[in-house]
Amino acid sequence: MNANVVSLTETLEPAWAKMRAALFADEPRELIDAEADQLARTGRLKDQPFQCLIALDAGREPCGFIELSLRSSAENCLTAPVAYVEAWYVEPRARGRGVGRALMQAAMDFARSPGGWNCREIASDARPENRQSAAAHAALGFEDAGVIRCFRRSLEPRPPGAPPEQRTPHST
Repeated sequence: MNANVVSLTETLEPAWAKMRAALFADEPRELIDAEADQLARTGRLKDQPFQCLIALDAGREPCGFIELSLRSSAENCLTAPVAYVEAWYVEPRARGRGVGRALMQAAMDFARSPGGWNCREIASDARPENRQSAAAHAALGFEDAGVIRCFRRSLEPRPPGAPPEQRTPHST
């Protein structure tokens, strides 16, 4: 399958939102939809520049996407700023056919170009148990920067004996 990779457009937003919901299926749909709406409207992710690229199959149907942000640093990166892969998804029907590679190549081309972000490095992450993502990253030349554990704590006072704060985590 030869995938044509294009920048996200208003016409492609519904398909992108549907694919995001599939990628983040373990998170509340309202949260995913609200985030997609904000990204599409503002072009920013957590106050960082944002870029979304969509893969189209031979029939010009969306079959994958990759989201990038521009970060000031990333694990084991030696330069700044760093293009960061926030989300990377290929629909099951298109997997194993070069779509993920085409998306990552387009992301790297955008990130390094003077018309894009002029970066010298790109970084990404995956959940430790996601071996498929780790293998895909390795196949594309990514080096493992190690596994980290992330922690958070509310700074709001909590009464003694109160249950932990109920919160749905979201990491793109």
